[in-house]
Amino acid sequence: MKEKTVIDCKLAIIDAWKKLTEKCEGAPTFCFPDNDVEGFLTTIWSESRAESGAPLDMQVAIDSQGGLHISTGTPGIMPILEQRWLAGESGAIDCWIHTMPLVKAHFTEMTWQIIRTWGHSLNSVIALGDNQYIAYRCETELCKHVFYGFYREKSGRGE
Repeated sequence: MKEKTVIDCKLAIIDAWKKLTEKCEGAPTFCFPDNDVEGFLTTIWSESRAESGAPLDMQVAIDSQGGLHISTGTPGIMPILEQRWLAGESGAIDCWIHTMPLVKAHFTEMTWQIIRTWGHSLNSVIALGDNQYIAYRCETELCKHVFYGFYREKSGRGE
């Protein structure tokens, strides 16, 4: 069996993005993800875990024109913004998605610093963690925090 590479992971995300944009007629909503967007987020999370070796720190950004940008191994949005600036493009990002490969979804101090610094160029930020995500809208500071798992009644009162 062939081991997955970073390129394989990126190609799977690109394929999922194409399917999502077809379903959503080119305009998926990331501020408060629906089931279709959650499927795309699940692909990003799964692919960040799929490469042989340690889980990938993965950054995915969707620019204001619907372009998809993927970076691995470097936390933060800077590699993606730098790519856009070097190409002579504006820095407006509809959504920045980043994985928290070993922990639950949360915003680190670096995430908050990026929001404070680049919030005028960011519409939304999504952190993907272990069986959960946080989707945050920069302009309003509202978020959607979703946990996946089993929720059952406790079997006894003493538990």
